[in-house]
Amino acid sequence: MTNEMGERLSLNDIVQNIIGVVEESREEIVRITESSREQYAEIQQELRELKIRVHDYIKEAERLERHIKDSKARLVIVSKNFDNYSEQDIRTAYETANALQLESFINQRDEMNCRKRRDELERRLVQLDETIERADMLISRVSVVLNFLTDDMQVMNEKYEKAMQKQEMGLKVFQSAENERRRLSRDMHDGPAQTLAHVLIRADLIEKIHQHNGAEAAFEEIHRLRKLIRDGLADIRRIIYDLRPMTLDDLGFVPTLERYLRHMQEISSIPIHFNYLGGGERIESTYEVAVFRIVQEAVQNAVKHSKAGDIRIIIEQYQHSVRIHVKDNGIGFDFDSIVESCDESFGLIGMRERIELIDGEFEIETQPGKGTVIKVRIPVEESGARGETL
Repeated sequence: MTNEMGERLSLNDIVQNIIGVVEESREEIVRITESSREQYAEIQQELRELKIRVHDYIKEAERLERHIKDSKARLVIVSKNFDNYSEQDIRTAYETANALQLESFINQRDEMNCRKRRDELERRLVQLDETIERADMLISRVSVVLNFLTDDMQVMNEKYEKAMQKQEMGLKVFQSAENERRRLSRDMHDGPAQTLAHVLIRADLIEKIHQHNGAEAAFEEIHRLRKLIRDGLADIRRIIYDLRPMTLDDLGFVPTLERYLRHMQEISSIPIHFNYLGGGERIESTYEVAVFRIVQEAVQNAVKHSKAGDIRIIIEQYQHSVRIHVKDNGIGFDFDSIVESCDESFGLIGMRERIELIDGEFEIETQPGKGTVIKVRIPVEESGARGETL
């Protein structure tokens, strides 16, 4: 009897400790939620100010456009009546026109930066809103857990275990989806968004270049603009392909990689050698997607940043694992300094996170001037029920 009472007291102590920990966790979530709401309000205020600034930039652009039009008219008059004006009058007319053009360009640049900041803040608002919503949901779940702790111990244990399993599964799915959204957002920001911004600026400059430097210089700028547009179109097609290559489900990762690598070789003009060692057996869908995405990310990094003259990929497929070896003879980099740079390390971080989600191993060998080697080992299962993809 005494032993039973001692065990009950010990169990009650454990339950009380659990309750205390859960209550502290709930309070922490509440604090995080309130902090997120404060940030939300601050960003909203900054957004209102940015919208006012954008409006001011637009008004300033209209004002400058009127002055530029007047200065152009003045230049036409001076040019037609060259002998009737002094050298100082002519110089003043040209300097005024150039100054207005420069001021207009600076105003456009500042307006673009302001709009970019506005768009960034709007995305952050969406993220904060999602964070607040998830935090509120977690608070509700924690409250449910606290209620469970006051029920019969056996019932509580069963419900708590089921709730934790569902939560863990939900968090893993959410984490995987968030990683993909973050990668796609970065691709859109670094690729088409910046390309379109450059196209807009250069398109505005063509008329000015034609006026000041002649038709030949304007045509050269048009040729550069066409290349920029082609690059942007290639980025968009790549991003669409990145979302989900159809051949991956139908044919598997080997034919899909062969097709993808041929495409990358064509658009980059870099020799890409692919060697597959294995029997070609299909593996579970999760791992096929992971293999494809890892090679894709490694090759894209090499094409974009390495200045390599040669890229080699070897995939070895065994019964319970797949080994990936991607090597380039490019400029290499200082790994520690790259990791500290959020923009440059985004691809590496995404690759490592994807590998960690499936309990894989990731290794990178690189140094400035020595090229880069990426080694990955992924534990796999043979194809059975088709699972969720990463």
